[in-house]
Amino acid sequence: MPLSDPPFRPCGHVLHTRPALFVLVNYAPMEGQPSWRNASCEFMEEGNADAGAALSVHISPFDALLNAAFISEPGKPYHIANAASFDPRTLICDSGGKLHINLHCGWAASHGRIIVRRKGSLASVCMVQTEEIPEARLNAIDVAIDQDGIARYERLREHAGLFAHADSHCLQQTWTEQHRHRAVALAIRRMPGTVSVGAEINQVALYDPEAARWHFVPIEVFSGNPDRTANA
Repeated sequence: MPLSDPPFRPCGHVLHTRPALFVLVNYAPMEGQPSWRNASCEFMEEGNADAGAALSVHISPFDALLNAAFISEPGKPYHIANAASFDPRTLICDSGGKLHINLHCGWAASHGRIIVRRKGSLASVCMVQTEEIPEARLNAIDVAIDQDGIARYERLREHAGLFAHADSHCLQQTWTEQHRHRAVALAIRRMPGTVSVGAEINQVALYDPEAARWHFVPIEVFSGNPDRTANA
């Protein structure tokens, strides 16, 4: 159930993140909570709800937009929102006082094709981070993505030649709704192909919305382990 205690920060937000992050939310009003929103999450263990759920977060606003296009359903659209605008306290309480974060770093790919999950969404290459949130911090939560997660995120983009990705992220936040829809539609049209989940993940796919071009980076750049393979 939603928690009713208000945050005590002057900004009115419970959650602050470093760097700024984006989440995907859908509106689910309930009695006494007309503006209640659910956020997109991933099971900590696939198919095991008892293991807890991790809040899906994005550094790239465009990746969040593209993800929203694939996970939305009729009557249940997802919208991109600043993570600071989301109240994670119910999620934390449901996870035994822990905030699990699933940092999206890129799209899982196999031999130049993007991997698609059974329900049609794109498989994500992620880093999972867990924060212990004591009760004293529950109304003012500060989360910093750890250096390993940031390093992997940046290493992928540098390998693809996307050195100005931070500037690009800032520019994307100024886009109009029409510009966003056009850019997402173009990215989908320019996908070089897809493959079903279960394929070997040997690449990470990244999309550059300014050049309207997909890039494929070896998975070893993300993992830092030339002998590692993975499956979606």
